[in-house]
Amino acid sequence: PISRRQPARGGCTDHQVSFIKGAARRGSPGMGLASSRQRELRESLVDGGAVYNFPGDRQKKRRSRNYPTDSDGVQFDPTCDKYDFLLVFPRPDEQESEAAGARISWCEIETLWFQAIPGDEDRKTAGIEWLRREWVARFRTDTVSSAEGGDTVPLTALQGLVREHVVDRLTKAGLQLELTLAQDGSKVFCRVRAPVSLLERKADLLNHKLKFRGEVDPGPDFWRKSADQDSEGKPVFCEIVEESVLYEKNQANELLEDLYRAGKVGPNDAAVFDEAEPTKKHWSRRVHTLERIADRVPVTNRFPAHADFTQAPEARHLYDEYPSVRGKTLFLPKDRLYLTSKIMDEHFDFGVLVEHKVVEQCLALHDANAGESLTLEWFSDHWVLFWRSSIRDCGAPRVSMPQIDRGEACRSWERPWAQPLMEVRAYFGEQVALYFAWLGYYGYSLTTPTIVLTAAGVYEFVTGQSADDEGWWKPVQVSLAFFLVAWSALYKDGWDVEQRWCATKWGMLDFEEEEQDRPQFVGDADEPRRLSPITNQNETYYPAEKRARTQFFNSIIVALLALAILVIFALIFELEYKLLDVLPASLAGYVLPLLVAILIQWFSRLYNPIAYYLNESENYQTQTNYDNNLVLKVFAFEIMNNYSSLALTAFFKGWYWGCISGDDNCLSDLKRLTGVIFGVRFALALWGIVGGGCISRSYKALVKFVMPEADTNEDNDGENPMHEDVEEGDRLKALEHPAFVDEAELEAYEGLFDDYAEIVLQMGLVCMWSLGFYYMPLLAALEILLQMRVDAYGLVCDSQRPTPTPAETVGSWGTLMDTMSLLAVFTNAGIIVYTTKSLEDWSSNEKLCAFFVVEQLLLLTKALAHLCSTGIPTRLEEIQKRQEHVVERHKHCRFEEVFDDDEDDVAGLKRGHVDRSEVRERSQSTADGMSPFTRSRIAYLDEKLRACESDVTIARSQYRVACKTEVFNEDCGVSYSRRTPGLALGMVTLTVLEAENVGQRHDPVNASSCRAVVHVRDPTPRHQRAYEGPPGPAPQVSKPAKKPPRSNELPEDLRSAGARMVFNQTFSLAPVKTSKAEIFIEIMDHAKRLKRGSTTIALSDLSDQRKQALTLSILRPTATTTAQFGIPQEAAVLYVKAQFQYSRILPIKRRIYRLLEGRRKITQDRQNLRLGKAPEHQWDFPDDPSRPDPGATPTATPSSTRVGFAPAPAPFAPPPP
Repeated sequence: PISRRQPARGGCTDHQVSFIKGAARRGSPGMGLASSRQRELRESLVDGGAVYNFPGDRQKKRRSRNYPTDSDGVQFDPTCDKYDFLLVFPRPDEQESEAAGARISWCEIETLWFQAIPGDEDRKTAGIEWLRREWVARFRTDTVSSAEGGDTVPLTALQGLVREHVVDRLTKAGLQLELTLAQDGSKVFCRVRAPVSLLERKADLLNHKLKFRGEVDPGPDFWRKSADQDSEGKPVFCEIVEESVLYEKNQANELLEDLYRAGKVGPNDAAVFDEAEPTKKHWSRRVHTLERIADRVPVTNRFPAHADFTQAPEARHLYDEYPSVRGKTLFLPKDRLYLTSKIMDEHFDFGVLVEHKVVEQCLALHDANAGESLTLEWFSDHWVLFWRSSIRDCGAPRVSMPQIDRGEACRSWERPWAQPLMEVRAYFGEQVALYFAWLGYYGYSLTTPTIVLTAAGVYEFVTGQSADDEGWWKPVQVSLAFFLVAWSALYKDGWDVEQRWCATKWGMLDFEEEEQDRPQFVGDADEPRRLSPITNQNETYYPAEKRARTQFFNSIIVALLALAILVIFALIFELEYKLLDVLPASLAGYVLPLLVAILIQWFSRLYNPIAYYLNESENYQTQTNYDNNLVLKVFAFEIMNNYSSLALTAFFKGWYWGCISGDDNCLSDLKRLTGVIFGVRFALALWGIVGGGCISRSYKALVKFVMPEADTNEDNDGENPMHEDVEEGDRLKALEHPAFVDEAELEAYEGLFDDYAEIVLQMGLVCMWSLGFYYMPLLAALEILLQMRVDAYGLVCDSQRPTPTPAETVGSWGTLMDTMSLLAVFTNAGIIVYTTKSLEDWSSNEKLCAFFVVEQLLLLTKALAHLCSTGIPTRLEEIQKRQEHVVERHKHCRFEEVFDDDEDDVAGLKRGHVDRSEVRERSQSTADGMSPFTRSRIAYLDEKLRACESDVTIARSQYRVACKTEVFNEDCGVSYSRRTPGLALGMVTLTVLEAENVGQRHDPVNASSCRAVVHVRDPTPRHQRAYEGPPGPAPQVSKPAKKPPRSNELPEDLRSAGARMVFNQTFSLAPVKTSKAEIFIEIMDHAKRLKRGSTTIALSDLSDQRKQALTLSILRPTATTTAQFGIPQEAAVLYVKAQFQYSRILPIKRRIYRLLEGRRKITQDRQNLRLGKAPEHQWDFPDDPSRPDPGATPTATPSSTRVGFAPAPAPFAPPPP
């Protein structure tokens, strides 16, 4: 038989040693390393906190008896009651709502319901038909007359109908719901979660990407480990050679069984999958991967592959698992929330229901992560207040840095920019994490212009030189202009690469998602629905021509508003020119810039609702189109609002109004204006923190966090608003003040649009106008530091949890960054030519020509910067290709075939690189020379193997079913219920039959006055017990005993003395909490109030869970002798039948072990017969000469000489509820 690989020299396998020895025989000098050198290597190779061991060493460890078994390291909390989403349904008082509430007609309801039900026309039509029936049955209203405007019903009545239907549909979809009625009765809270099986099915349908385990591809350092050299002096990579080894099927099964026994893999992976793994390469690949996982090899791969999830059992081991209070899971918090939201969206568009106030709120819950590793408290300590975290937990400024992974120390000077982006992504999703990754990258990139321009400002201050000085050549200023243009281009290219790193690390490459209609999207009033020319089904329709007309008129409005801004600022400069006659120039030079800076902020906040209204009027169908057009409207106005005053000052103020300095150069005015604009930004930020003001709510949230005593609620009278118990049906229950109620009271998450817009505009200020104020990058970097932490606090502590959304890029904001970089070319060229005094004596035409020359040079600089950025780094391309290769190899099982799939060919090549034709001839001769006797025996073993495989499949299915209802507690030795946490499933069934020699002639006992008392005791000291409370139920007492029948052989005097008593009573003792307990049986004489005797049964003696007949010795209180009465002295005994049932899992598990052992023996002897060897085990072959004749008298065969399968354990009753 083919044996398993034997470890050899210095941790290499026998395959590697044979290769090395063959090279040594060819005369390679200095072949290999000394054993001492290998020991040094073994001790020094430490990766990721784990010591590297060579393949042979790992194999020795797996085969040793000291190979540790895996215990479930997850802190599973069976009492956790975590839900992921919260639906808030209104439930106002019916009488008040009918008197003062809004009413609604069927026509409005039909339009609403058509939008609220996702899917094709059939689903929408079926939903409307259901609603029509319920409408007529509940409100006794004809839908036709209602459609004509005749009948209406209160909106609250519709809300109740929709609430019942939503709860019913979501429950039928497999979601788990928990309904809670607010104690004031005004709202119904419905918490929603999805079971793991439903999440896995949805992930499989959506092709949702999950991360592979690190051990699947541990990294280049792992694959390049070498301890020896070949004949040419090249290193022999042990791990690559190990991975190329192909196992025979029986070898693979044997290795998988060993891993299963060690607790390293589950029953699902304990054998080869015959259909899914047809060749050696398929099952060998999985065996090698499971061995690396079991050995916990050091992982240095920072970019593991991501692949579409599949429920196929042969691929389940590939996906990484995460600890959770709900047990080990394949899903991160963001995956769980995203998949749950997709399941909910299959049945209702809750955005439509919320928009029409049928449902108040639909939000993801922070409470879903309470008790886990990532909580709001964790983010508060490691993200918002970053100085509290250690250097190994604070993250890094960029995802591409190695410090982003836990365990890597962040450099001290990078800590202000560092963020735990991996954790942010795991909790909030890729879209939010990508924003903060961009914010951190931008702030970190500002360090370069901050250093350069601040140094230039210091240089001017120290030397006394200024850009206002006369002279045609200003090397510092010109150099800074080219530097800013090059920096803006390199920054944008760098961010494109960085977000590519993010997508690679987060598994978002080539992400595509089918968009749904926006909840606010409505059909045309003339034709709200039409037959789609694509799907031939009715769809909500809005003509593109109407949208184009609306876009045209809205563009005119935006242009007029932008022009109005320009006129207002021009009037302000005119006012400044007039004030120069009244006020001193120094005072007038600051009053008007201050007014401009304040108006910029005020106009931005005034225009935002206008932009949203205009964009809403265009009625976009998808959120992407809506956002892209909103970006255009906002920035068409904001560019004019933020930059027009600066452009007027730099290019027009000097020759039209005149500068404050009195000459035609307004560079000093530009410096003053830019400084004042940034000063106002900081002043408003500080005012928002200290005084409230009109700044964003995030700044207000920060002051509540820093000074909680300042946050007072005048409306709170100190009483708990949820003070009464109010119930509605059997499914509603009231709570005192649950955490999800507080979350529902937080402000809704507003999205990232305003945050992106604010930072992109700031980037424009830096790259376009920093020549006017050298300290602008420094102020911008300080603002980003503040903005980063304030936005983090607002997201963590002051808003509802956003629903995680996958994203690959920042979208159209990247285009705006390119726009800012392009505008920087023209503004910097204009400042050099028109604003400074470099070309003061040149004519207008000469200046115009100089402007075009400088502009072209700056464009050339920008193009060269893009050219020098090198695009996607080679290392990133290699990582992406490696990920694709790993997914193709492990999940899709595609290999680069070197040989044919003929197993005999591969086996021959492995045995000694012999000629392929020779292998085929040898195989054919072996098959032709097989005798019918051997063929029949192989056929017999094949039949037994099929039966064994069937039994294994059934046993594994039973094991999975049992694991869903119970979990085995190793400390107690008893299973506990999963459905009812804390409920032990141990149960003792005890039948007390009869007792002998309890009564004697000198001490007679009346049988009718004796009873058996049965109870459970635990001899373990209380402080060492792994459970709480008593070990079992309260004591149970039997009925009075009876005398034996008169036909008994006992003499009359002994019968009357109670020498034998018959109880014949069954006790059921449950729940029993530990297998270390004992059943204590006492025989009590209640007439004389005496204990006649006692005995015990150790539950460990009943570990086989089968019913046993026992004879127990009774210990009497005092020793008696019966010799003087003429009868032999006999001990008192008690006859009982007992059975201890404590787990359904263990018997099935043991049966799986026996079946796997039997299968291994069958496979081994089948191979022996094929190779012409004798079987190693005894079998009842049909042609066995030693087999007894069927017609002869059967004789017993010792069980040790025949191989069979132990019978399945006797069925037992289910555990008590």
